[in-house]
Amino acid sequence: MRRPLSLLVILAWLSACGGNPLPKDSGEQGAPAAKSAPTKQEAGEPVVPPFALSGELDGLLLTWFDDKGLHTASKRSEIPEANRKRVRVDSLTVAPDKRLDPEHVYVADLSAPGGQGSYSVRKHTRAWFEAQADALGAPVAMPAAAGTGGDVTLYMASWCGACRAAARYMTSRGVPFVEKDIEKDSAAASEMQKKAHAAGKSPRGVPVIDFRGHIILGFDQSEIDKLLKI
Repeated sequence: MRRPLSLLVILAWLSACGGNPLPKDSGEQGAPAAKSAPTKQEAGEPVVPPFALSGELDGLLLTWFDDKGLHTASKRSEIPEANRKRVRVDSLTVAPDKRLDPEHVYVADLSAPGGQGSYSVRKHTRAWFEAQADALGAPVAMPAAAGTGGDVTLYMASWCGACRAAARYMTSRGVPFVEKDIEKDSAAASEMQKKAHAAGKSPRGVPVIDFRGHIILGFDQSEIDKLLKI
């Protein structure tokens, strides 16, 4: 009569045949996948712009965005803390030959200054920056140029909400005008500065409107209405 195999014999046989006991449920999850490194476009290129960035950044043109759109500011404290991580910075006083090409912009992290009191800046494509705003539902595209005319010039930039508002208002009032993008046309930027300085004014942003020889800084509806009566 054959005796049943003992438990020790069975276990030895399983081990010899390569059998492995079922793993115990430790309750531990697998390690999360490593986060991919940012692409070159996402990271941008560290640069030192041809203008200083320190303190409140007075005199610079600052562009920030949220889910309501793109906004401009003339100093850091005007930007909500939650929106200071990616701010486009520019100076309208930079000589044309030292400006970036129209396809690139300076983007600064204004959340906290560095050891020297300055802020880190990277060069990004304009398309990348606008895509960050667009991802939040922020309108970034300018409408088509409204009308033609030689006595009113709207100096603007493609991302500028106030510029769009000025264009819409003058169109609604039947005012013919031409648009000049100061970022894509260095001659237009120089022309705008010369006109403003001749009028004793110092533009710190856009829009700037040459309304039949009268220089208007920003979108001032009441000023346009007043000049229409002259």
